Amino acid sequence: MTRQNLIPGEDGSSMIHSLIPMWDMCNHEEGRITTDFNTTSNCCECYAMRDFKKGEQIFISYGPRTNSDFLVHSGFVCPENTNDGIRLRFGISKSDRLQKERTELLEKLGLPATGEFLLKGGTEPISDSLLAFLRVFNMREAELTHWLRSDKVDDLKHIDCALDTVVERNVRKFLLNRLKLLIAKYPTTMEEDMEKLNTRLPKMERLIVQLRVSEMKILLGALTYVEQWLNA
Repeated sequence: MTRQNLIPGEDGSSMIHSLIPMWDMCNHEEGRITTDFNTTSNCCECYAMRDFKKGEQIFISYGPRTNSDFLVHSGFVCPENTNDGIRLRFGISKSDRLQKERTELLEKLGLPATGEFLLKGGTEPISDSLLAFLRVFNMREAELTHWLRSDKVDDLKHIDCALDTVVERNVRKFLLNRLKLLIAKYPTTMEEDMEKLNTRLPKMERLIVQLRVSEMKILLGALTYVEQWLNA
């Protein structure tokens, strides 16, 4: 899979799989994507995203992917990946008395009633879409009615949206409990895995441990963020 690249077909109406020798040997470095396909010359063009010295290894950016994507598709983990994240799956239950209203409001927000939402690394782990979904998920009938009639529904994606205190507190409690459950499912602690990385490990096991560490950092960072948010 890592050697298959989609390029325009000869008729220009479809994409076909292609091998691109030499280019596909380039390792990843975080930065902007500088590769594109030139339909006029019918070739793949890759530009240097920074200056490289003679004899230095040339890197390209594989794009803003999470470490789980890097491991599955390219066979490595990037410890300092600023685009790292964990996909959390949430959905509106069909048995929910307010399922219709919640689904309708989510449609207005351009969000699915069931889907994956990214929990990010860094100081702002809660994405706009995740925040909006959780707010709709925890709303009572009165709030749903209000926002279904509102022409400022996108405000729900903003952290400083004026929302009922009870709803906001329920959002934070719900997320706090979900994060604790996710952390509890890991077979090891981050400290234990960090110690493992200081020992000799088979390559595949090392990659798995590195991925666990990167995920645990995100979860613990998000947990601290929500705890502070809850106490604010």
